[in-house]
Amino acid sequence: MTDSAHVVPDAFQTPSFETRPLEVQPDIIARPPTIPPPDPGTSSREELEMALQRAQLVAEDCESLFAAAQRAMEDGAWVSRLADEFSNGLTVHARLAGSVAGSCVETIQTALDARGDELLEVRPQ
Repeated sequence: MTDSAHVVPDAFQTPSFETRPLEVQPDIIARPPTIPPPDPGTSSREELEMALQRAQLVAEDCESLFAAAQRAMEDGAWVSRLADEFSNGLTVHARLAGSVAGSCVETIQTALDARGDELLEVRPQ
């Protein structure tokens, strides 16, 4: 028994457009053009000076960002063995933040001091 809704009529016409296997058809997906990023491997003196100023501003704030939480813990905002661990962690992270920020400033300053008038290679070793 056949279902009349799913039977192809006798006068069935093939499509008027050409069909080809998928692997032969051209790629029709439109892609935006890819623009290569600028080479970050060189830096001018002006760029280094601006980076140094920004790094110095951030370095001044890094360790002090933890100060309010440290003061609150010292004033007894949370008292328990877990609170002591948390407070010790705050102290360690504040010290690390200040140390890392200071190292960044030193690295930029060293690059700036070694810089002549030509572009400076700033890729990591």
